[in-house]
Amino acid sequence: MKIFFLSNRNSCRSQIAEALLRKIAPEFEIYSAGICPADEVNPVAIEVMAEIGINIEQKKPEHYSRFAEMEFDYLITVGDGTPEELEIPPIKFKRKMHLGFNNPFKNNTDPEKIRECCREIRDEIYTEIDYFYHRILKGKKLSA
Repeated sequence: MKIFFLSNRNSCRSQIAEALLRKIAPEFEIYSAGICPADEVNPVAIEVMAEIGINIEQKKPEHYSRFAEMEFDYLITVGDGTPEELEIPPIKFKRKMHLGFNNPFKNNTDPEKIRECCREIRDEIYTEIDYFYHRILKGKKLSA
């Protein structure tokens, strides 16, 4: 099973989603990338993941084009807005989903509020990813 998380910057929410699904489902091929990737994974994302024992410090934001030749079982977009508002680049996929999570950095300047918001989003993403794995994926035949 190949899963691809797509976001605008690949610096926070998609990195968190990728890492959480890797933890829950190490048997799957899981990737994430951005449409216009940031230079680095956001340090607050690294920090809140470390709090739950997941190290994403060595991760780097990727551009979606790196995965252009692959076909994914699921393309999962994460980020603000509705699925209709997102421009999906040319990525091969069998099924598409959208998980909407607020941008913890939008309209926030207080570092502690940003950190708390990232924790809340991390926990929301975990709930969605856990449901996705146990209710949608578990028991499906893995593709080659």
